[in-house]
Amino acid sequence: MTKTNIRTSSSLAIAIASLACASPAFAQNTGSDQTEAGGTEDILGEIVVTAQRREQRADDVGVTINVLTGSDLKAAGTQSIVDLAAITPNVQIKNVLANSVVNVSIRGIGLNDYAANNNPAAGMYVDNVYLVSPAMLSFGLFDVDRVEVLKGPQGDLYGRNTTAGAVNIISRKPSATTDVMLEAGYGTYDSWHVEGAVGGALTSTLTARFALQTVQQESGPQTNYVTGNRIGKVDRTNGRLQLQWEPSDSFNLLLNLHKGYDRSDVTLYKADNILTTEEDAFASQPRVSGAGVDPYMELESTGTSLTANWSISPQVTLTSISAYEHFTRSHVEDTDGTSLAYLDATYDNEIDQYSQEMRLAYQGDDLNLIGGVFYSHDKVETRDTFFSPDLLPLFGLPGLDTIGNTYRQRTDAYAAFLHGEWTFAPNLTLIGGLRYTEEEKIFDQATTFLCTAGSCSDLFVPVSNDYSTSNVSGKIGLNYQAGDRTLIYASISRGFKSGGFQGQLTFDPTVLQPFGDEKLTAYELGLKTRLFPNFQLNAAIFNYDYSDAQIYGPLFDSPVGVLFGIANVGDARVTGIEADARWSPTDGLDVRFGAGFIDTEVTKSVVAGVVEGSDLPNSPRLTLNGRVKYEWSLSDRTMADITLSGNYQSRVRFDIVRSPVEAVEGGYVLANGEVGISFADHWRASVWVKNIFDRLYRTQTLNTSTGWTNQYGAPRTAGFNIAYKF
Repeated sequence: MTKTNIRTSSSLAIAIASLACASPAFAQNTGSDQTEAGGTEDILGEIVVTAQRREQRADDVGVTINVLTGSDLKAAGTQSIVDLAAITPNVQIKNVLANSVVNVSIRGIGLNDYAANNNPAAGMYVDNVYLVSPAMLSFGLFDVDRVEVLKGPQGDLYGRNTTAGAVNIISRKPSATTDVMLEAGYGTYDSWHVEGAVGGALTSTLTARFALQTVQQESGPQTNYVTGNRIGKVDRTNGRLQLQWEPSDSFNLLLNLHKGYDRSDVTLYKADNILTTEEDAFASQPRVSGAGVDPYMELESTGTSLTANWSISPQVTLTSISAYEHFTRSHVEDTDGTSLAYLDATYDNEIDQYSQEMRLAYQGDDLNLIGGVFYSHDKVETRDTFFSPDLLPLFGLPGLDTIGNTYRQRTDAYAAFLHGEWTFAPNLTLIGGLRYTEEEKIFDQATTFLCTAGSCSDLFVPVSNDYSTSNVSGKIGLNYQAGDRTLIYASISRGFKSGGFQGQLTFDPTVLQPFGDEKLTAYELGLKTRLFPNFQLNAAIFNYDYSDAQIYGPLFDSPVGVLFGIANVGDARVTGIEADARWSPTDGLDVRFGAGFIDTEVTKSVVAGVVEGSDLPNSPRLTLNGRVKYEWSLSDRTMADITLSGNYQSRVRFDIVRSPVEAVEGGYVLANGEVGISFADHWRASVWVKNIFDRLYRTQTLNTSTGWTNQYGAPRTAGFNIAYKF
């Protein structure tokens, strides 16, 4: 296998669909990235991925995978994982708690929970380290080599909590080659960012890479009519240091240290409050809302990992990954969207996680095997507080001004796995894998507290409970290499997501009993083909059997109205198709298009309010994305380029429970553009516009005890970037 250097066009503000990687790997290089050795077959370039825990060409992996290179992310102006949804079909990524909690849905499978103690349905991995909580996903993307989005259950190689899929974020690694990068940009709302990286050899056996990013913004698109302040300030900084020691060709050690903080405003809720009319004067102004306090968050993360690779022989490699992550969050918001103290909330979390993985891999001519063991321990401590003196008396709770909940959760997980690929006949490869998992969760010190004038007491005796589970997940598949550049693959895979405990406010201690595992069996048939040297087509069709689905929604009654939480609501079915195409018809022109269609349906409901036949939340039937880029020469050392990109999302329902006014957002189109100039092989300058037509659209709608609240996507923004690379 020959690795081709990857250089994609640097077009900023692709935001939506920069790559159109609808289903199997699509993020190949631009048409200008050709190699001498590859001839015409390398017009579109190659990308090497590690989706199956070893290096492979993306076109040779019998898995539906979207690959976004670091250059692709730069071109799209991507600053966080939320931005990935616009360039990956059938993927929804959103902030469900203003800006500080991220939830990922892939092909309609996800968990829209804001609590810190429950795991996402799509596993999130940063440099091979699994992140246990959705609260830990609000990090900046910087100095990234690539992002791999794997769709469908990934139970054999990735384990529990990957019923939707997995997202691998791989940072750039140290090398002996001196590498210096610096980028700065300025845009709407007095926003600016600086990102830099430097790497190279320290000694003959030691290399290093240091990367730093800061993002600052002085104001934002929202106005708090109560305080008169503009909302949208950003203050975020992330840094990473990597040291790689390679004393011999057979052994290397990589130390990864990272730290980041985010002290920014959070989104104001646009409210339709049934208890007051004060917001009615601003009803026609979607970006003007009320709050007794300006909302903000403080996030801090610190982590380290140590990865060791030992080539025992040319065919056998032992890998060890040891990691520790520490995360804290303090989040203040006004959920009711008025000056009155109905639902003024503060969320405080502290998370510690440890993990250890050992893998032994064998790579032969016709047989590849990888097996290993995995252990993780995490602890989550939470205190959520709701200052509600204007609300509680309305529900028969006079004299009270504050309610809240506290809990602590500890989780231990153990796993053993084996994955193999056997080429048993010319062009035919059998793929199989199994993973056995045991998990135990201890949930204690869980209670709801009531306060009057600072004096608090527990509503019920703190609950202590535990939950344990074991599960076998796996995959069987067949790859058929129909030609030099055509792969047909079929697979049956099974994944599960472990059960757990409610992390939300409740007045009923019985609600704190555990909910059970969910399971998903996926059937998939896919195609990856290079029809012509300059044209690639990828497609996949799939069907999911989804049982004991864990769904977050307004499912629990209480003295203050319906409360949100998680329940195993029943069974569902998901059917869909994805396709993408890339065409480089002439030198300098790169055209990419992708489409995804899914049909979801609740086939069995065991929870009141969940109607059989309903769609799953956050599962628009149709998503489209595309990009057209043209690059031409101005002189011997100067290039110009222009890029137009966009995406479409059809109607989407945010809530599993049907209500008189459904939480539904209609379809919409977003478009972006960018013009850039590159010169002297080192410098690049560009101007960009996102959401060119200033489309107003909602990203989240909630039905609270005081009425409906909405969150809106970003309006039109514009700016410029200057970058230098040596």
